[in-house]
Amino acid sequence: MILLRIVAACLPQLLLILLLGGKLDLLGGWNRTDMAFGILQLLFLLSPLFCSILLLIEIIRHLKMAKDMNTSRSLLMPGVALLLLLESLLLDIFILSQIRMH
Repeated sequence: MILLRIVAACLPQLLLILLLGGKLDLLGGWNRTDMAFGILQLLFLLSPLFCSILLLIEIIRHLKMAKDMNTSRSLLMPGVALLLLLESLLLDIFILSQIRMH
């Protein structure tokens, strides 16, 4: 569970770093290669996927723990997972908005 949380938290940040590094030309021209485009596509697809899986698992864990303990539980981890999902979706929307069709 910890590994999934780490991966789901890092993927949107890596996508953001790749976008900002390419925009500010901090990657030394690497962003103009096929490998960079492949990594961008991979992060574009995996980031929302992992974040939605994390959100689903956190909601299930929250409901299970709340039912077992008969008390209200904190919504911190489902909230963090929701924020990560929103961040990754907004980054994907930004990437799609930058596509130029000729």
